[in-house]
Order: sequence, then structure tokens, then C-alpha cells
Amino acid sequence: MRIFESFANALLEHGVNPLFGLMGDTNMVYVGDYLERGGRFVGAAHEASAVGMANAWSQATGEIGVATVTCGPGIANTFTSLVEAVKNRSRVLVLTGDAPLEPTHFQQLDIPTMVNAAGAGYVEVLEPGQTIRTLNRALQRVVAERRPIVMNLPQHMMMLEAGEQQATAVPIAPADAEARGDAVEEALALILGVRKPLILAGRGAVAANARTVLETLAERLGAPLATTVLAKDLFAGHPHNVGIFGNLSHSAGGETIGEADCIIAFGASLNAYTTFHGEITDGRRVVQIDADPAAFGAYIPVDAAVTGDADGVARALLALLDEAEHVPQQGWIGTVEKRLAARDAAAEFKDASTEEHIDVRTASIRLNEVLPRDRNVVSDIGRYVHAAWPHIAASDPRSFITMGAFGSVGLGLAGALGMAVARPEVPTVCVIGDGGFMMNPTELATAVRERMPLVVVLYDDAGYGFEWHKLKNFGSDPAHSLIAWPDLAGVARGLGADAVDVRSIAEIDALSDRLVNLTRPLVVVVKVDPTVDIVP
Repeated sequence: MRIFESFANALLEHGVNPLFGLMGDTNMVYVGDYLERGGRFVGAAHEASAVGMANAWSQATGEIGVATVTCGPGIANTFTSLVEAVKNRSRVLVLTGDAPLEPTHFQQLDIPTMVNAAGAGYVEVLEPGQTIRTLNRALQRVVAERRPIVMNLPQHMMMLEAGEQQATAVPIAPADAEARGDAVEEALALILGVRKPLILAGRGAVAANARTVLETLAERLGAPLATTVLAKDLFAGHPHNVGIFGNLSHSAGGETIGEADCIIAFGASLNAYTTFHGEITDGRRVVQIDADPAAFGAYIPVDAAVTGDADGVARALLALLDEAEHVPQQGWIGTVEKRLAARDAAAEFKDASTEEHIDVRTASIRLNEVLPRDRNVVSDIGRYVHAAWPHIAASDPRSFITMGAFGSVGLGLAGALGMAVARPEVPTVCVIGDGGFMMNPTELATAVRERMPLVVVLYDDAGYGFEWHKLKNFGSDPAHSLIAWPDLAGVARGLGADAVDVRSIAEIDALSDRLVNLTRPLVVVVKVDPTVDIVP
């Protein structure tokens, strides 16, 4: 068996299915063999999208997402998506290879230096007989190091004989650290010494399936519940859910967070966006629970830290509360419940809709009602997220992903395709701006080819919304941020998708019939006004 055949076989033995990528000289022979062996290859239009798809697929499934690209410009094109995956600590393996063994070959690239600059790990096949052992090790490192690994399988080895090589079992993540009893007791003593505690859940709480136990803990403490953006909708429907914690909080949530005297954070990094650079947590006691000890105090000081899985630590706290026969105070939580019940999202802003534009907040609220109830949501980043994230919900927190860990616009569509492959049973909604969409519109053709049930909510302000307001604040002409795009709905149709412009609630309501039994992507171009300031 030759190297390319052995490698394709090993990928399938490791459970790598699907494989995302773009074919080239370095990988085409093993990708072809992989397909002939029954694997599913999702071909991207651009290498950055292949890594973005693998990233989102991994986040949605909890498994290792694998992307394959060719040498030189192929791996170079992945850089932004690779950094995104690194900053998100995603389980991603990127397969590539060296250019031909010719020192003057025009596609030569120092791959290790590039990978190191991105913050990813690197492993290289040094001799043919070690190909599958190197693959085994690369997959193990993805899990152990909690970051993407790039594997270099040189092109010149493909046709060589592999010999006897064996794929080992897919690596298993190490068990979460068990919380020390004294750390749990110290944290609880601090919590019981305050009057208005609030429980904050992050992505770590989602990964630990800790919703039920955190809701029980909140009830025992008389505490409201909040989430970071990455855990949004974890407590959807709960009467004490105050929503997103941070600069995207709604009025009732912001008032409640302002009254809290203790924040109990489960699996949340407490980064600058969640805490508004520490301003929101300033003057409050902070208890941080995380499986990664390196998270403690990384962004703000904390008063108590407990290493452990969110579910396990919450259960340990509950056991101590039972032992102490703790009875929670009811006054504050009752006030919070009434405040939340009285909240009207549409009353929190002045609708700025006109005949030409619909207010981005109004559009988001109504889209949340019209879009299929069961859905995945993948978001690019841009100014519009201040309206989209608080108002457009996912079916559950595991079905929400934002492709914004690196702050690069344009990765959202690729992420949506990865999510659609991971969770094809319900439609995937991609939330994106016109600038991000135009960076990579060609992946719509991929979604059409793969017959994905995809809805692209494209907020079109004819330019770059953040830059409009920044230029205005600097005293410059904000019109410099405007761009004369082509007809975006026409671009989408040209790529094989359905598309429609909307400027009113009535036009959004008219989408209902088109959202049933989707057989190809639908792009909803929401016409919004860049001059309307939606950032609090």
C-alpha cells in the first residue's frame, strides 16, 4: 500500500468524516482515495473557508475537525482562519505538505514559521514509515494542547510504499480536574457572605452540560442567571434569566447586574467584552470556576478560584448548601423576576426605520420570530451584532457559534457551512454584514452544491458600519466608509442561491413561506442605515 492510500485509510479509521478542504498537488491523490473509500469531502472555494468550516464543525460536534489544503499559497491562505481557531482553542487538524523538493520552486514556503506565528502546533512526516504514527500524534496533540495542529505530509512521499502502519484510537480528552474541597468551601463562604449573588455561565458551562445544575444552584442561592455571548440562550425560558452579561445586556439585565454584589462565573473567561474591561465587576466579589487554572485572573482579579468542571463544582456547592440547610433570601430575586417579566425589547429603543431602511434592531426582533424555530445560528462580526446577538436566538447554546475570536470579518459564511454539515437536521442561519459577505461570497456556491438548508441574514449598510461612526467621532467624513457594492441579492442569485431584499416588517413577515423546507440557501438582504447608532 502506498502512502496516499495508507493515509486515506487511516483518516477513515480515525473517524475523520467529513473532510473539509481544497484539492491541489499536495493532497489530491489521498483526497481522491479517501472519497473512493466512502469518505465525504466538502470542497471549499477558498482554503481559509476550509479551515473555518472545520473549526465550526468541531465546535458544533465536540470532535476534531479536519481540513486539507495544498502547499505554498494553499496553506498560506489559511492563516487568518488558523489564528481564529487558535484563539478559540478549537480542535482542528490542518493537513498540508511541502512543495516539490526543488530549492527554487516558486511555491516554497517556510511552513513551521507561519504556523508558529499563528500560534498553532506543527508536526512533520520525516520518513515514509512514520506517516500514520505522525497522524496519530497530531490528533493526540490537538486534544492535549487544546489548539489546532498543522501536519506536513510532503508531496514527494505520496507514491512511496507505506509498509505496515496502524492508526491508533482517536484520542480522549483528559478528565477534568476534581475541585479541591477546601477551595469549594472557601468559595461558598464568600458567596454566603453577600446579599445579591448572580450566576454567570460561559462556554465552559455549556460544554459541561451544566444548565440544570446551575439553575438548581441559582434557586438555592436566590440568584439570577446570566451568560456570556458564547453561552447565550443557555437559560432561555427561565424566569430569572437576565440574558447576556456585558455591554450587550438589555435594560432589565443591566439593572440587575448593576445591583449584584457577587458574580459567580462558571466556565467564563471574564474577558474585556464580558466585564467591559473590569468596569462591570469593579466593586463586586468575583468567584471564578474553570477547568483550566490558567483562566483565573487572566483578565480581572478574582476573590476566589475553584479548579474544576462547571457541573462538578456546582454539584459540590449544592451538597454543602444541603449540609448547611441553607435557606435563600427571596426579596431581591422576586424583584428581578418582576423586572424581567415586564421587559419589552421593542420599547428599549426608538425605531429608526424609514421607507428605504429598516432599523437593524427592529429587523432582528422580527426575524427571530419568523425564522424557523429549530435552528443553528453562526455569526460573523460587525456593528450589527449589537442587534443580532441579543435578539436572534439559537435552539440551544451548542448550536450558536460566533466566528470572531480573532476579530476578523468574513469568516462567518464558512463557519455556517461547517455548522450546516455538523447539524443538517435543522436550518442554519448565518448572520453577516455586507463587508464580511463580500470578502467571501463564493462559498454560497459551495452551500448550493451541497444543498444546505442555509439562511443568510445579510445586514447591508452599504459600507463598514463601525468605521462610519469611528470616522464621525474622529471628525472625519464618515462617507469615506461607504462602498458602492453590486446588487447583493443579485450576487447571491448568480451563485445559485435564492435572495430577497427586505426594508420593512411586512417584507420580513412575507418570508415565512420561503423558509419552509429549504432545499438551497436563501439570502435575506436587510437594508439598514449606517447613520443609526445602535451601540450603547
